[in-house]
Amino acid sequence: MNDRRGEISKELKEVEMEGLVHEGAGQTHGQGPRIDTRVSIRPATPSDGERLRRMFSRSSFESVYRRFHTPYSNVPERMLALMLDLDHLGKEFLVAVAEEEIVGHAMYARLGSGAEAEMAIIIEDGWQLKGLGKSLLSELAQRARLRGIETFIGEVLGENRRMLGLAAMFAGTHHTIEDGVYHVRMPLGKPDLTAHTAQTFRRAA
Repeated sequence: MNDRRGEISKELKEVEMEGLVHEGAGQTHGQGPRIDTRVSIRPATPSDGERLRRMFSRSSFESVYRRFHTPYSNVPERMLALMLDLDHLGKEFLVAVAEEEIVGHAMYARLGSGAEAEMAIIIEDGWQLKGLGKSLLSELAQRARLRGIETFIGEVLGENRRMLGLAAMFAGTHHTIEDGVYHVRMPLGKPDLTAHTAQTFRRAA
């Protein structure tokens, strides 16, 4: 069973998710996608640093704050390095790419040797509300399950209603609240990708 899981894990490192962006809600910050823009979801690589910097430069202060819970005017290099820490065991990093630019990033980090992992995700403003967050988080969860992770956890600011809604894609998601921060637990059962999903993705051969 472990050998088979290892084989599947290797295959996932080499596969991308691709799809077309369809019409969705407009945004007020940054340039949104053109209709039928092709998007791919793939593992991050060390060469993604500059693309990640550009994504943050296009993102609003609010989106950056909701991701890091810190009012960065510019995301520090040490944070960018952590988001591309590819040599660290127990972590995985995915990026969503459109027209050679990163428009989303998702990651998890296993907590100790157990079956829980902390996750975080950010979608560039112009790409929000188009189903990309669900697709990116679904792919991250699929890869995590293959590594024996059963639950994602995360801290979400109370004002970040979109992230709370995104977390609810996993059946059984629940939370506690402390000092205005939601402590969310997401069991990694099969997510519901049908509701409000404006993108359809297919595996690339």
